[in-house]
Amino acid sequence: MREFSEKNPLISVIVPSYFSEKHISECIESVQKQTYKNFELIIIDGISKDKTLSIIRKYKEKDSRIKIINNQKDDGPAQARSEGIKASSGEFIAFLDSDDLWKENKLEMQLNFMLKNNYKFSFTRYRKLYPGGYLSRASIGGHNSNTFNQYLRRRGIANSTAMIKRECFDNEVLNTVGKSHGEDTLWWLLILRKGNIAYALQKDLCIYRIVQGSLSSKIMNNQFTVWHSYRNELGLNIFIASFSYFFYVLDVTKRRIIFFLKELILK
Repeated sequence: MREFSEKNPLISVIVPSYFSEKHISECIESVQKQTYKNFELIIIDGISKDKTLSIIRKYKEKDSRIKIINNQKDDGPAQARSEGIKASSGEFIAFLDSDDLWKENKLEMQLNFMLKNNYKFSFTRYRKLYPGGYLSRASIGGHNSNTFNQYLRRRGIANSTAMIKRECFDNEVLNTVGKSHGEDTLWWLLILRKGNIAYALQKDLCIYRIVQGSLSSKIMNNQFTVWHSYRNELGLNIFIASFSYFFYVLDVTKRRIIFFLKELILK
């Protein structure tokens, strides 16, 4: 049985990596620069053949909070995150993709937000970093709170902004893994289906890097994955799946339009 500190809980930061030599240094340093210092950084590497592992080891030599898992059976980001959580010790789990970044006060602000309100699941706003170095002026976020039924018809919880109490991760969640792009969203839905609620801290504390050719850029693949998750993994009947999918598309479209308009105004 793990014992946790109420005043200074350990946060386990879970980072999957795979051929990440280009951005992994910035990712690690954005965690090291956090104003909240009681964290462990667990990097799960899918046996990268580039310089990723050598870069990570150099940071690990100087920072004992960094742990490396050599993921011999790599089966995509969700499987890597699952392995990271199983090896973690924190009361809170925070996710970060290897090409994304956090602002320095991300962990501190989000943890205080959760402890103050006794929340088990939270997420923040984020800004986009485009190839060439342009950082969006506008930020993107989600609804202030999301239940299971609400999130079926919405989006807005970006993986690198989520922080969740470890008690929310049962075997059903940890065993739902593979190479599908939408598995982070499926994890959120599985957690919410158990009666949890995801609450938004409406501050942009994360920088999401747009990487050309990434899974998240394949829009059609994403749409198929959503429908497949609704019908297969979640077992929704055709009426509820269709109803939820329709409003999900509307919500995504609306959020993109709002982001685009804000970008124009802020310029």
